[in-house]
Amino acid sequence: KPVEILGCSSRGASLMALMASFPYVKERVKKWDEEIKKARYFVEEITKIDVNLLGESPKNHDLIKIDTPVYDRIARGHKKKGYFLYYELKDRGIVGMKPGRTKRFKVSTYGLSWDQVKYVAESFLEIGGD
Repeated sequence: KPVEILGCSSRGASLMALMASFPYVKERVKKWDEEIKKARYFVEEITKIDVNLLGESPKNHDLIKIDTPVYDRIARGHKKKGYFLYYELKDRGIVGMKPGRTKRFKVSTYGLSWDQVKYVAESFLEIGGD
């Protein structure tokens, strides 16, 4: 076994899936700079409230991990407790948040239009400002 692939290497269906996805990965990389701009804009906006970026700054990836004490404080006094953020986002048409997450979570801006990124950022700010 080559040193580069110590441990288990991909075989069978996993290898076929990797090979099939390669053209998509090549296309994704072409617009990476624009996706990074969206992620950095989102971080810039969301940190206007009591939210802290975890990890690398400035962001060089679309996956953003944030520490959110503001939502945790709101959850303590809210009748829905930790689930309030999930429902607030769902009511605004934003899906994908795991119910019960208020202390820290990850957000991805990949594939969103600029209008969508701005809408998501504004929604987080509105919820945190209540």
